[in-house]
Amino acid sequence: MKIQFKTGKLAVSGLWFICAMAFATSATAANPNVKMTIEGDQLVITSKKDDNGCDSLNTKRPESGCIKVKKNDKATIDFLLTGDTKCGLENGIVWELNAVYLGGYNFESKPAGFGFDSTPDADFNKVNADFNVIDRSSGLVSTTVKSETKITINDENQSEYTVWYKVEALCQRTDGNPPHTTFTDPRVANGGAG
Repeated sequence: MKIQFKTGKLAVSGLWFICAMAFATSATAANPNVKMTIEGDQLVITSKKDDNGCDSLNTKRPESGCIKVKKNDKATIDFLLTGDTKCGLENGIVWELNAVYLGGYNFESKPAGFGFDSTPDADFNKVNADFNVIDRSSGLVSTTVKSETKITINDENQSEYTVWYKVEALCQRTDGNPPHTTFTDPRVANGGAG
């Protein structure tokens, strides 16, 4: 698992973890979820590796937060922040989920950054068709539900590829300075349609 921290503008640290999701399309929708909590002002995935069917993945050893959606299913993915969301950082109030980003098209290991600026158009178009990417440079994905403790994204699963995702949480500050930011970012394996 990689946890990155930004205090103020850009101080980033952490470590990564890998997980995989397999997707496809049909009229039946899957509804996997990734549960997270704040521990020591870091966003930590609490879903276990086999909570969403990843115990049968062959490509990589499944890790916590892994999601696998059966072939010929579309996916509606919920990211859920549970437990105490109090922010203990300087002038912090509470942690709230903010966004989901994608990046690292078919990367075997974690990408240096998120987004698809260096990804060929044909490959980016596959990800965009599946996830509705709002901003190619950052990899920001369109959400269907967004609240302080829940973000939902959709995957149409038309193509086979792997991509990494990053969930971002923000802690607003009482002093008006930029919010504190924390991330957690496993990998997604898209299985494709038929």
